[in-house]
Amino acid sequence: MSKKPANKKLDITVNLVPQDPFFETALGRFLKWALSIGRYIVIFTEMIVILSFASRFTLDRMVTDLNSSINQKENVISSYGDLEKKFRFIQQQIGDYQQFKQESNLIDIFPILNKNVPDDVVFETLLIRADAINFTGSALSQNALNVLINNLQLSPSFPEVSVNKIESRGEKTSGFNFDIRSTINLNAKN
Repeated sequence: MSKKPANKKLDITVNLVPQDPFFETALGRFLKWALSIGRYIVIFTEMIVILSFASRFTLDRMVTDLNSSINQKENVISSYGDLEKKFRFIQQQIGDYQQFKQESNLIDIFPILNKNVPDDVVFETLLIRADAINFTGSALSQNALNVLINNLQLSPSFPEVSVNKIESRGEKTSGFNFDIRSTINLNAKN
């Protein structure tokens, strides 16, 4: 039996482009390396640009959603504007009522003062607040001044009486000038 020769494949490569001896030098090898790396850098940069362009649509949508949310919240806040005006108006009315209530209670002090002040005493100034009273005036006699101070101290409507000043009216005029301060308790029984 005769053997047939086996078909062998021969790989023959023909390089028609001659190798440049420049690429065998150090500078040539560096340039070849820089060009291959530069290609990857360009591809990486293009990918970043494409991703940023694609993310632009998502970011635009988020900005639009935020703007619409802000507009909705502005509308809600502006709708509360009337409520806030009404609320402030009611607060003002409550404050006015409380002040009026205090002032109406202050009117009750006059009958109490009339009951405790002798006829020989004249007030020059009378300052009434919700919790205190100050008055200055003159008493024609020492007896009238003593009666005034005793009546005020014994009255439950004036729990803390303090005499700030007592002085003689002068040699030609009889009597005394005084300055008295006291706290007020209108709920006390006289």
